[in-house]
Amino acid sequence: MPRAGFVPVPETHRPNGLSVMMTIKDEEDWIERSIVSIAPIADDIVTVDNGSTDESPAILARLERKFAGKLRVFHFDREDYCAAVNFTLASTRYKWILRWHGDFVARTTGELAVPKLAQRLSSLDQNRYFCVWIGPVSLDGDLFHQIPQAVVELEPLAFVYSPALHYEQVGRFEVLRVPWYYKRLDWRELYFFHMRYVKPARRILYRFYWTEWMSLPDKSRYPTLDLYVRHRIEETYGTSDLREATRRRIQDLGRELAPYDKARFGEYPAIIAPDLEHPKYRLIYDGARIVSRTDIESSG
Repeated sequence: MPRAGFVPVPETHRPNGLSVMMTIKDEEDWIERSIVSIAPIADDIVTVDNGSTDESPAILARLERKFAGKLRVFHFDREDYCAAVNFTLASTRYKWILRWHGDFVARTTGELAVPKLAQRLSSLDQNRYFCVWIGPVSLDGDLFHQIPQAVVELEPLAFVYSPALHYEQVGRFEVLRVPWYYKRLDWRELYFFHMRYVKPARRILYRFYWTEWMSLPDKSRYPTLDLYVRHRIEETYGTSDLREATRRRIQDLGRELAPYDKARFGEYPAIIAPDLEHPKYRLIYDGARIVSRTDIESSG
């Protein structure tokens, strides 16, 4: 279509280069490693904090000074994640966009180092529009466990910019709407890790109900996620005690987990070596059953 003149060529809209877009909330555990691991391939990193209550804003302020001119930090406090993602997208500057998350950590060494991903993107036809679906290695519960998957799920994470791109809330998730003239590519190489459930236990509990709350057509009864979570733990676990509900959520998660499959997924990203030596979170077993996690039991 661009060659035939039916749509403008990509560089009509943006200069060549790679923008990394990140919409984050309460990612103090991984946000620094996430940004440091992806920074070498980025011409521009746009990070939008969507109302963090942990140390994420302070970490981002420090990193903005460290990566001056490359990292730009914004705040979008309204509790509307899809709107925040669209704000992030609109704030990017370059033709290629990589959607990144605050709990993604890239491989920076080896055959699957993230610069290889950047090289593949830059080698594609510069006059066409692409949407590249990529998947991560996901870790769950702690750094040493994961929910087994027969096939890694892919997401539309790298794409060429056009003004027609936008995200819409569809049920429980925000969905990237891509014009019909984009070419989809599925790349199954695993360039990065998703620390999906390697974060504070209460954050795991809230994340479990978050997409439910996002999909509510009418939020007047539960205008905030916190109110919705407190309602749902009563329904699910028969308790108003957040600590007990968090323990029960970890137990539920534990029934899905298996040890990290190193033979299948290879070495961890080099940047998290200190975390492997001194992990912040460890699952607690009673025999073969996961019953809790260290941060829950040490919280008093």
